[in-house]
This record gives sequence, structure tokens and C-alpha cells, in this order.
Amino acid sequence: MYLIIIALASSFILPYLYSLLRDTRIDRLEKFLIRHHKNPNLHLCYLMANNRTDEAEALLGKLIAKSKSSARTALYIAMCATHQKNTEALKKVLPDLPAGKYRSYYEATVHIMEGNLEAAYNLIEALPKPWMRDSLLSELELAKGNREEAVAYARQAWQGCRGVQRYVSYKNYELYLPEALASA
Repeated sequence: MYLIIIALASSFILPYLYSLLRDTRIDRLEKFLIRHHKNPNLHLCYLMANNRTDEAEALLGKLIAKSKSSARTALYIAMCATHQKNTEALKKVLPDLPAGKYRSYYEATVHIMEGNLEAAYNLIEALPKPWMRDSLLSELELAKGNREEAVAYARQAWQGCRGVQRYVSYKNYELYLPEALASA
């Protein structure tokens, strides 16, 4: 009896987790995100990746109202501010982000947006995830005017991502650095 319950549970949970965290095919990831549009966290990722800003802002308002954690609220705002390239909103929410990789990532993003490339580089070097480093190094190289190197870093970042992050990265590079996806 327990074996049947475990088998049934794993037949639903494992495909979900695989798509969420490990899948690399953009078409399957898009179908996954569309199918799970009732999950507001996943739907926000889908909306931002597809530049549906008005819908994303409306959903963000609902998520913030529903969230009891100031750190989670700050992360939502930081995600949207970065997507919209809103430096002021991002700077305002930085103190509320918990110390760690996400705070460092968004601090480096602010430095890049403001042109403090040396400070950004120092933060980027300390990031633990290769895709985070490569993504920000791509932005840094774009800010320096080195499009070729930016494309190379973007390609590395995109190839290092899995799951929903890969979809979001793909859509972002599709819009801003399509040559990074040329071999995809």
C-alpha cells in the first residue's frame, strides 16, 4: 500500500521538480510555465521573461500583499526592478535582502547600472554560482562596450542554467544578445 502511494506521489513530484530545476529544453520549459500559471511565483517568471510588464506588476502587487516575509518581498521587488532596469527601486530594496548570493548579485547589478565597474567586478568574483558570475560579467562587458566578450559570457551563463532560470535567461538574451543563442 505504501509503495503504491510513494509511486504515485513520485510520478507527480519528480517531473515537476525536473522541469523546475533541471530541464534544458526551452519549449518544454515554456509549456511547464504556461501549465503552472496558477503558481504566482512561476507565473511572475513567465511574465517577466516575456516582457509582459503590466501583468507582472499587477501580480507583483498581489505577491507583496500576500507575503509575510520582508526578505521575500525584497527579492520580488529586486527581480522586477532589475528586469525594468530601475536602479533607484533596486537600491532602495537592497538593505532588505538577506546577506548572501542574491544580495551580492543585486549589489553588483546596481554597480553596473551606475557605472561603478570595478566595484561590480569585486562583487562578481565572490558569487558562488557560475551562471550568476557569467551573467553579470556579460553585463559588465556590455557596459565597457565589449560586445564580443559579453556574448561569450552570456553564452556561458545561459548554458550553465537549468530549469526556469534557463528559460528566463534564454528569453532575456533572445531580446538583448541574440548572438549568444546563435549556436543554441
